[in-house]
Amino acid sequence: MLGRLAVENLIVGLAIVLVSVLPRWLLPSGGTSDIPVLWPGAGVALGAVLVWGWRVLPGIMLPFAASGTGSDFPWTYWLLSPAGICAASVLARGGLSLAGFDRRLADVKDILLLAGVGIAGPMALAGFWTANCLVLSGKMTVSALPEVGAFFAAAYVGGALVAAPVVLLLASRRPAWPGGRQTGASLAALGLLGAVSWVVFSKAGSGSAGSAAYLAFPFVVWAALSGGLLAASVGVLGAALIAATFTGAGHGPFASGSALDGIFQLQAFLGIMSTSGLLIGAGADAQRRERLLQAEASTRKAELERLKAQVNPHFLFNCLTAIHSLVRTDGKAAEEGLTSLSALLRKSLDVAKHPLIPLGEELEIIRDALRLQKMRYEEGVEWSVAANDEAEKFRVPPMLLQPLVENAMKHGVSDGFGRVEVTAVVDGGDLLVKVRNTAPEGCDPANWSESVGLASVRARIEEACPTGSGVEFSKTPDGWIQALVRISKTDF
Repeated sequence: MLGRLAVENLIVGLAIVLVSVLPRWLLPSGGTSDIPVLWPGAGVALGAVLVWGWRVLPGIMLPFAASGTGSDFPWTYWLLSPAGICAASVLARGGLSLAGFDRRLADVKDILLLAGVGIAGPMALAGFWTANCLVLSGKMTVSALPEVGAFFAAAYVGGALVAAPVVLLLASRRPAWPGGRQTGASLAALGLLGAVSWVVFSKAGSGSAGSAAYLAFPFVVWAALSGGLLAASVGVLGAALIAATFTGAGHGPFASGSALDGIFQLQAFLGIMSTSGLLIGAGADAQRRERLLQAEASTRKAELERLKAQVNPHFLFNCLTAIHSLVRTDGKAAEEGLTSLSALLRKSLDVAKHPLIPLGEELEIIRDALRLQKMRYEEGVEWSVAANDEAEKFRVPPMLLQPLVENAMKHGVSDGFGRVEVTAVVDGGDLLVKVRNTAPEGCDPANWSESVGLASVRARIEEACPTGSGVEFSKTPDGWIQALVRISKTDF
């Protein structure tokens, strides 16, 4: 446990250092101000607290303590400032938890909650707290607090917007890319997004039109549509780091006018780019999931139709066999049997049109089929079908029980004698159906429980019924063979 805790805190600390220091290593120009234009470490801290909770707070504090030891800032600053980030992240976690936030960002609602409840308020407060820490440490006068606080608030909010979603998505272990051609399209979009951002923001001097920054926006949309939410968030983070580092160095379209105007233009750009990219990416992911669900539903429907096609010939064959046995011995009974079979087939065709039917309709078909079998064996075969009102209203796949009853008749009648019983009750919200039959001495259900008809029952229950449903075969102490079908409670 302690080893895992240490690893988590180390990962968080290294991630904060990486996103804060890496841009200055990669880009040709560093910032010229002690005030950050963008601090993605706030987003890493927020994402880590949302994923792991309180236990990663040491990993958030550690990078600040390490950086403070080599500076002329007093300990009050490099200790109290990260404490504000930690407090803001914990506050955001509490607010998002109350709002029903899903950290997997599975819905548009979660993205809006993250941006509003989790980032805007808490991170702005953390920014003003950091500015106040400068006053407490004697590095800044009280009169500068509003302007510097606004700088830090914008830097923390912007950093959280672009970094926190990446942390959350990576922690949720969602698939990185949709696969196929879309993988290549999303990688191309990300590459062009980085290139365009570099060209636009690396332009030396000031005075270029701020609208030039939005040349990168179409590539964010492209990445979001082709690669989904994770591709959009990674692209936004990369573009934001490029834009913030060059803007801090006095380059790019937002480096004109006052520093405060420049940073607010940058934050507006990052806010529009990040929220738009995330929302479009979430929509693309939702469409992709819907297509997968539709494909899965089509496959399941085709499988169910195949299974039903297996059951119906068995059912018809058994009924015709019963009538055939009457043709030579009792012509009138055979005629009545054909009339019953016609009505029976009409009912079975009607119910087959629906994915689910009331159990009462299924039992009516079973009663008709057993009447036909009774004609064949006359007095030698007895049967009963019973169900209470609640059970008869329970919805089941059509022709689900028919193979079990046919199997009971096949194995339950010996030398023209036997009995078949069908009972159905609802217990604890689940439907329980027992199909019982007498059996000759030595009959073992293990020898026939995997026949074609009964295998189709198992498969149809697995495909069409809720989790927890199934069928079990057993031999009772009194020598009967029993098939017990359980169909779990459902909202159908």
